[in-house]
Amino acid sequence: MRIKSGQDLATGLLFALVGAGGLWLGSDYPMGTAQRPGTGVLPYILSWCLIATGGLLWLKATLVEGPPMTSWAWRPVIMITLATVAFALLVDPYGLAVSMLVSMTLAALGTPETRWVEYALFAAIMLVLGIAMFIWGLGMPIQVLPKELSWR
Repeated sequence: MRIKSGQDLATGLLFALVGAGGLWLGSDYPMGTAQRPGTGVLPYILSWCLIATGGLLWLKATLVEGPPMTSWAWRPVIMITLATVAFALLVDPYGLAVSMLVSMTLAALGTPETRWVEYALFAAIMLVLGIAMFIWGLGMPIQVLPKELSWR
């Protein structure tokens, strides 16, 4: 078996590993029934979708010529990881709006190609959509702003 695309092979491996990790982490979640699905259903489905996507990328890596492995771009990896961790740490004490702004800004710093005027418009739209969907639409019990400033 000859590898024709190193990038596809590496991406497929990453997808499969993340999917397998999701199955392992979610193995204790209740699956529920068909009429009343439990909290484990969505992680289970998404994990298997990641594993299948990884398998398809492995297949593509052996059948189709593609780009070889190059050096890693560490800045986006680090900034997206920081953005995710920042959101998780900030959402409870500072609310949805602040945590979204901080995490989106960290993600935008992941590339030197960010156009800040476009980012500001994007951030405003995402804040409105996030608050509308999670707070008003789904009724999730998340603060919108820090406790000192919050109306919720």
